[in-house]
Amino acid sequence: MKFSFKLLTAAALAVVMVLPAMADDNVSSVNKSIRIDENSAKGNIDSVNGSIRIGANSSVRSVESVNGSIDLDNNVAVERDVEAVNGSVTLQNGTEVGGNIETVNGRIRLHGTSVAGDVETVNGKISIVDASEVFGDVTVRKSKGWSFNKRNKPVSVEIGENVIVHGNLVFEHAVELKLHETARVGEIIGEKVTMIDG
Repeated sequence: MKFSFKLLTAAALAVVMVLPAMADDNVSSVNKSIRIDENSAKGNIDSVNGSIRIGANSSVRSVESVNGSIDLDNNVAVERDVEAVNGSVTLQNGTEVGGNIETVNGRIRLHGTSVAGDVETVNGKISIVDASEVFGDVTVRKSKGWSFNKRNKPVSVEIGENVIVHGNLVFEHAVELKLHETARVGEIIGEKVTMIDG
């Protein structure tokens, strides 16, 4: 049986054309904010000293910010992680994250969001509401470094109505936990957990 080189080449090109455009379409910025339009496909989104905003119905590989907030509109798909240092993370309804969500000194707000991995912070508040679903743990880490850098005040954690956390709630230092009666979570692990009426 003979194969046509032209046909094979055309088939190969057709496969290449179908592959997502995000593979090499990375966006990086220093001292400037990043805005991604709606219905966009991008690779890694990285910013230093600038915020990141991604429009609705977009897809990206990962999102990372140092000294800037991260805001994802409705129905954004993130293949890997969302990470922020000294900045908040806010995800809106229908957004899906294939990895983890992490902050150091920034609040995490999830509205109707699905997270395949963990949700983790050190000094930021956590608010998971509107029937969000987390397949890993929700963790508040203990601060590392010198003693005067360690947090003394409790971290506020809210697990809202119809939220599901398949993993555990792991608290390595003091936490004020507001847990809605309809929420489903794993084990609550921590020596200093103050329950607030949810």
